[in-house]
Amino acid sequence: MTLKYQIGVDAGGTHSTAIAYDLNGKELGRAEGGPGQINADYEGGINNIANTVNELLDKIDGDCMRVLVGIAGLSVVGNAPEVAATISSRINNLPTRAITDSLLALYSGLEGEDGALVIAGTGSVFNGLQDGHLIAVGGYGNILGDEGSGYAIAKSAMQSALLSWDKREDNALIPMFTKFFNVEHMDECNAKFYKMTNSEVAGMAVHVAKLADQGDPDASAVIKEQAHLLARDIIIGLDRYEDPKPMKIALTGSVLANNEMLRNLMEDEVKSKYPKAEFSVSNGENARGVMFDKSKDYRYFTNHEDH
Repeated sequence: MTLKYQIGVDAGGTHSTAIAYDLNGKELGRAEGGPGQINADYEGGINNIANTVNELLDKIDGDCMRVLVGIAGLSVVGNAPEVAATISSRINNLPTRAITDSLLALYSGLEGEDGALVIAGTGSVFNGLQDGHLIAVGGYGNILGDEGSGYAIAKSAMQSALLSWDKREDNALIPMFTKFFNVEHMDECNAKFYKMTNSEVAGMAVHVAKLADQGDPDASAVIKEQAHLLARDIIIGLDRYEDPKPMKIALTGSVLANNEMLRNLMEDEVKSKYPKAEFSVSNGENARGVMFDKSKDYRYFTNHEDH
């Protein structure tokens, strides 16, 4: 009897992970590939996703029923059906659905239940699910949003350091950045900052968090500000639920998993308005969201680029 399975793909800003599951949810294999964030590099992201899926397909002897791809930057690019069709055309025309990486994480983190999933990694977004309706807050990218994300923390810290440099005030973030960029003066850092990728910028947030944990007031102010902005977005999302409101909130992403100060400040602010809010850190593979996707909207045709 032919093995039937499905594939979930978590295509993020730093790498893509494709995992195959049998119809009982048992992992059959996985493959890793390059970044799948399509708003930064559309063609490169699509290729990385397709190559990762094809590598996984080659490992498994069976019949792949469908491929669910959660893609960073999809909400910015839009036109999910065409994106799905393009990917399908490069993976043997398998039935494919493209959704945001945050919705994939929502399926995985809540395992089909109503509630919310908050992502704060390279970017950030609140996604709530109630009676089949999706409520999204934020997720507008590093220029217009992404409050509480690694990128926002690093950017805010950079702004704090540059302001202090202009004022010739002491700020522990200044030597942190000059050491990181290997330059002598703070005003040499901004040119290097602009040459960094989003994920590289976000990676600097861990240094800000370490300074904050050591009690530095300037780094702590950055963390507190971003925690407040993330809490604000979560409260906006909870406000938009119909009564009775689901209070389950799963947290995922490197910032929420690793930055205890930000997470605690954010949770306390949310609970000041919604005391029954139940927070949990979701450590599961987002790709497993394919097991909980109830949609029938899978594309399996080639698109116009092949004609």
